[in-house]
Formats: sequence, C-alpha cells, structure tokens
Amino acid sequence: SEMCIRDRPYIMHYYLADDTIEIREVNYANSGKDPFPLLLKRQKLPKKFNLGQPGQSVAGEYVKPDEIRYGEQLEVFGRKFYIQGCDPFTQNFFREKYGYDFPLGTVEQPKHREQSNIVIPPYNGFGDEVDSLGYVYRLIPKPPKKDYFKWMDNQSYIRFQAKLNTNIIEDVDRRFIITYYLHDDT
Repeated sequence: SEMCIRDRPYIMHYYLADDTIEIREVNYANSGKDPFPLLLKRQKLPKKFNLGQPGQSVAGEYVKPDEIRYGEQLEVFGRKFYIQGCDPFTQNFFREKYGYDFPLGTVEQPKHREQSNIVIPPYNGFGDEVDSLGYVYRLIPKPPKKDYFKWMDNQSYIRFQAKLNTNIIEDVDRRFIITYYLHDDT
C-alpha cells in the first residue's frame, strides 16, 4: 500500500505470511535528501505506541490487514500516515478476502526542472581564461591539467638580469634577477 506524510511518498509493505510491516521512503534522483529509504524495518506494528513500557503489547494488539483502509490514517509509532492507494495484488486480496474495494495508487515522479542558461562573463584579463571558466561550470573548480610533455621536455629556465629605469638615487644601482621557468610558463 502507498501512503504519504507531509506530501512525501512512502510505500508500506505488509507481509501476510507473518503479519509484519515495512515502510520505505520513495527517493528520487537529485532530490537533495539522503538516500535513507527504510523508515520502519520489517516488524509487527503495535496498535498502541507504549514508549518506555516494555511487555505491554501482546500478540492480539498488532495491526492486521483488515484494519488498513483507504483514506484513513495509520499511526506508526506516533507518526500518522494517510493511505492513498495500493498495488493490483493488494486490491485483489482486499476484494476477495474482505469484500472491500481498495483503489489503485500511484507514486508520481517529480517534474524535472529546466536548467537555466549559464551566462559566461567576459574574460577580465586576470589569470588564465580556463581557470576563470572553472568557477562558472563548477562550484569547486578542478585545477587545470598540466601539460605533462611540456613539463618533461622543458626542465630548464631562463634567467635575466634587470635594473630599474629610474632617476631616484637610491634605486639607480639596484639589480634584479628574473627567472622564467619553461615547463609551466611561470
């Protein structure tokens, strides 16, 4: 049987062999919820929820299949579930055994939202354009792949000596060494 709590769909499996119940949450891809589908593991469901009072539930106090009705609520350990339908086997079972017409239920898939068009901002000149586009396509961008063959073939560097082009007396004699690494263009 299918049920819903706060507009979230659940599927209840009632096992006729041993009168146990299992409740599973219906999960959809990209719903934002953790994939934790089992709300209630397979067990006998007591009619009354007695917290902290073990031994008060006896075999006659468990939910039986004739107590599950369409449009009514089923209380499961303090949570209220509204029965909205069933599958074809359950419908035939209720019709033959209890003479009750249980309507078929469906679990609707959520409507897929259209993706918005990504507006790529113009290149501003800082860094590499590939690095800037990484922030457009991913929240945490992957670092750009290094050119391995360029790195292996150019394990050398170029050094330049430079001086400031200035008339300030303190800076006229200053000298600098600029190193350009060929393997990663830095």
